[in-house]
Amino acid sequence: MWKRSMLVCVFLIGVFSTSNAQAAGLNYVAIGDSLAAGQTPNREIGAGYADLIAMALQPVSYSKQLSVPGYTVEQVIKQVESDAGKRAIQSADLLTISAGANNLLPLIQNDPTRGMLTFNAITAAFALNGVREDYAVLLDKIYALNPDVDVYAMGYYFPYPHVFDQHKPAAAEQLDILNEIIKQEADRAGAVFVPVADRFGTDAVAYLPNPADVHPGPAGYLAMANAFLDVYAPASPAIPESVLDQLPEPVSLTELMKKAADGEGNEEEPVEEEQTAAVEGCTKEEVSAMAS
Repeated sequence: MWKRSMLVCVFLIGVFSTSNAQAAGLNYVAIGDSLAAGQTPNREIGAGYADLIAMALQPVSYSKQLSVPGYTVEQVIKQVESDAGKRAIQSADLLTISAGANNLLPLIQNDPTRGMLTFNAITAAFALNGVREDYAVLLDKIYALNPDVDVYAMGYYFPYPHVFDQHKPAAAEQLDILNEIIKQEADRAGAVFVPVADRFGTDAVAYLPNPADVHPGPAGYLAMANAFLDVYAPASPAIPESVLDQLPEPVSLTELMKKAADGEGNEEEPVEEEQTAAVEGCTKEEVSAMAS
């Protein structure tokens, strides 16, 4: 069992910045699941879409400490309710959320060797209804802590491009419903929905290289970051693909788990067994350090 959360500062290379005035003086916090944390297709934590957004906006401070692989919406709510969560939300100017996929995807059985997907539609519908209820609670709690924060709710992509085409439509429909629920709850609360599904489609094997894993590689995270920028700052340039050649090496989850079990990060609160890693972001100075 995990004893302490593992904090890792991802030192991003300051090779891209936007002239967008909205970015000046921002405190950016990313919360949610493994996508917010930057999990790779190979069970590592690396530079995900949130890190790329931070690279582009160059905020005064940036953290993804509240982003935990495997977390459902209910668990993300608990993160927000924690002392660390309250402090982070209250100090944030910009907040991105990835939450909801872990309520649904465990119900979809992916057989990568046979290219097949199976799931129970009734069970999936029940889970999606739970997402609707929990997402409303999540957004309400965030705005209760910080009524002035700009919240962007990230949508999800279709994560099974390697299966046979005849197995895609039914599962894709469930992801469409999930995205619609997130959008509806974001609209209701005054947040902004960021669609990413159209950038991936159902055949994005270049973005999702591991048939047995639902997490994107760097190119997929870049697509998500640029989807955010299209909504947040439409006049700003896209993050160039050349950035992908200069990202820091990811850290394996096994290594993070070992370090956490050895007692590193003793200043942090205990975490639950499901937690894989909490990843802290960097200050503006740290983000820019390698560019100087």
